[in-house]
Amino acid sequence: MRKTIMTCLMAGLALSTVTAQAAETVWLSSLDLSKARQGWEKPQADKSVGGNPMSLKGHKFEHGFGTHSPGMLFIQLNGGATRFLATVGIDDEVKDGKGSAEFQVLGDNHKLLWKSGVLRQGQEPKPVDVDVTGVQQLALRVTTGGDGFEFDHADWADARFEVTGQHPQTVAQSVAVNEPPSVISLASVPANPNIRLPLIAGVRPRTPFLFTVPVTGLRPLQFTARGLPRGLKLDAATGQISGVIEQAGTYSARVRVRNQIGRDQQILKIVAGDNIALTPPLGWNSYDNFGDAVNEAEVLANARYMHEQMQPYGWQYVVIDYRWYDPGATNRDPQFKGAPLTIDKFGRLLPSVNRFPSAADEKGFKALADQVHAMGLRFGIHIMRGIPRAAVKADMPIADSNFKSSEAANTNDTCGWNSDMYGVKGATAAGQAYYDSLFRLYASWGLDFVKVDDMSSPYHKDEIEAVRKAIDKSGRSIVFSLSPGETPIDQGQHVARQANMWRASGDFWDNWNQLNHEFELGAKWHDYVSPGHWPDADMLPVGHIGEFVVGPPRETKFTKAEQLTMLSLWSLLPSPLMVGANLPKDDPWTLALLTNDEVLAVDQDTLGAAARHIAQGDDLEVWVKNLADGSKAVGLFNRGDWSTPVTANWADLQLSGRQTVRDLWQRKDLGVFDGKFEANVPSHGVVLLRLRPVK
Repeated sequence: MRKTIMTCLMAGLALSTVTAQAAETVWLSSLDLSKARQGWEKPQADKSVGGNPMSLKGHKFEHGFGTHSPGMLFIQLNGGATRFLATVGIDDEVKDGKGSAEFQVLGDNHKLLWKSGVLRQGQEPKPVDVDVTGVQQLALRVTTGGDGFEFDHADWADARFEVTGQHPQTVAQSVAVNEPPSVISLASVPANPNIRLPLIAGVRPRTPFLFTVPVTGLRPLQFTARGLPRGLKLDAATGQISGVIEQAGTYSARVRVRNQIGRDQQILKIVAGDNIALTPPLGWNSYDNFGDAVNEAEVLANARYMHEQMQPYGWQYVVIDYRWYDPGATNRDPQFKGAPLTIDKFGRLLPSVNRFPSAADEKGFKALADQVHAMGLRFGIHIMRGIPRAAVKADMPIADSNFKSSEAANTNDTCGWNSDMYGVKGATAAGQAYYDSLFRLYASWGLDFVKVDDMSSPYHKDEIEAVRKAIDKSGRSIVFSLSPGETPIDQGQHVARQANMWRASGDFWDNWNQLNHEFELGAKWHDYVSPGHWPDADMLPVGHIGEFVVGPPRETKFTKAEQLTMLSLWSLLPSPLMVGANLPKDDPWTLALLTNDEVLAVDQDTLGAAARHIAQGDDLEVWVKNLADGSKAVGLFNRGDWSTPVTANWADLQLSGRQTVRDLWQRKDLGVFDGKFEANVPSHGVVLLRLRPVK
C-alpha cells in the first residue's frame, strides 16, 4: 500500500511539473493594442501614453500597456489562460499629484474580478494577480476616478498572461459587446401640412425682421396670417414674414397653412424688445468640414440644402466661420500663401474675392446675404476678437471718428493661436469707435449672427461689453455668440447679460471622451439658461466632416448611439444646434437625425427651461426637462461600456400617477406606466422620452 501511495504521489508531482512547464508567458504588449478605446492619445506598447519609458513611483518597467482614462481593452481568452498579472498606477510623467484612475479587470458577462480602488499620481502602484482559469473574455478597464479624465496617464505595467492553451487576442469593443441597435424613425413625414417649432421669435424694435414659418408637408403651400404687428407682412407662397416693428411689445398672430391634402394653424408669438434668440439658434456652420477654406459656392450649396431639407423643421442660420478674409485659404489656392488679408481703408476685414466673387469692389457679403435671405434663412459670420495687425501697422483711420487704429489697439493682448489681430482697448473711446464702425459695416451687409472668437477663454470683459454696445447701435438684431470655451463659470452672470450664446465647452469633435465631458458642463451651467441666453455645447460633428480641417475627411467617428446621445443632451440642456457637416453629403440616417421634429421640439420649447440631471451611479444618468405644455422630456443615458437598464422614478422626476410614455427618436408610444419606467440603454446611448399625465 505504501509503495502504491508513493507511486501515485510521484505521478502527480510529475504531472504538475509538466503542467507548470507547459505554462507560457504572453505579454499584453505583444498583442494588438490598437483595439483599445481610451480618452486621449493612442494606446502604447511598452511605453506610457506619453511615449516615455514606463515609470510608477520611480519603478521602471520594460513591458506594459500605456493608456488613458476612460479606457477599455477587450481580450479573447477562450479559456486558454490561467492568470493575469500586472502592476498598475499613474505614470510618473504626470507631475504635481495630477491624475487619478481606477483599474478594473472584468470577466465573462462583465463580472468584476478585481479593482484597484482609485489610484493617484505619486501613490505606490498596486500589483494585479487574477485567476482567469476558464474565462472566455477579459476586459481591462480604466475609469476616471470620478474627477475628470485630465492627466490620467494609466499604466498596466508588466501586464502578462500565463497561458496553457489558446493564445489571447484583443478584439474591438463593437465585436466584444453585443449592443442593441440604436433605432430612429426613418419614416417620411405626412403629406398634410404641419407647422413646427419654433413658434416664438424675438426682434429689436426698428430693426429688420425675418422669420420663415417652419412647415412640413407636400409643396406647394399657401399661407395666411391674422394679427401680425404693424410693419410686418407675410409672403403667402413662402411663409416668410418680414418687415420692421416700430413699437416694442408682444404680439400673437394666428398663422394658417394649407396644401392639397389638408391644413394646419398655430399661434406665432413675436416679441419686439431687448431680447432675441428666444429659443436656441438652429443652423449650419462651415468650420467642421471646411475649416478656413470655404468658398461662396459651397456656402450656397449648404444653404440650399438647408432651405430644402431642414428649414421646414425650424433650421434658420447659415454661418461662415474662420478667416473668410484670407485669400490663401488652406489647401485651396497655394499661390496665395502669405498673401495679405483683405481689409478696407478703415482697417475692417472684407471677404476674400477669390473665394467670394460677389464681394468684389468692397461690396462685402451683401450679395451673398441677400441670396440667403431670399431663401428665408438668416446669415452669419465668424470674426476674431480685435483689430487687424496690418491696420495697426499702417495706422489706418477708424471710420466716422477722429481716432487711428493705433489708439484702439492693445498690442500686448494677442491671440495665442491666431496671428491676424491685436486686441482692442474695449473700455476706451477709440476701442468703442472701432467696434462701432465694424458692426455698422457688417450690419449694412445684412448680418443676423456673429460669432466672435478668442473672446471668452480667456475672458475679455471689456471687449465683450464693447461688442455688445456696437451691436445694439448697429440697426440690426444680431445674435451675439462667444467662442472659444470653456467660458469661466465665475463670469456666468456677466456673460448671460451680454451674449446670446457662449461656449460652455472647448472645441468639440467626434470623440466620446469630449461628449462624456459635456454632461458635467451642462450641469454646471444649468442656472444660467434662459430665453435669449444659451450656454453653447458647440457644433455637432455629424455627417461628412474634416475635408479641410482637423483630421482626415470622414464620416463622423461617433457611433449611432453616441450621435443620439449628443442630440438628446443638447436638446435637453438646451443648447444651440449648429451643424458642421458638408450637408449635401448627408446620408438619410443623418438627415433623419437632424430633422426629428419631436426631438427638435424639446430643444425649441418656448418655455426655455434647463434640464435637471439626476445621477444614478458612475455611468447612468436621468435628465428631466419641463416643457411649455406641462409635459416632461426625460433622457435615460448610459455613459458606460455595455448596455444597462436605466430607470426613471416618478419621485425623482417630481411626478405622480399614471403617465403616457413616448419614445421620441422612434416616434412611438410605449404605453402607460405608473411609478417608474425602465429601458435597456446601449453603451454610450440614450432613450429619449416625453411623459404626459393620463387624464
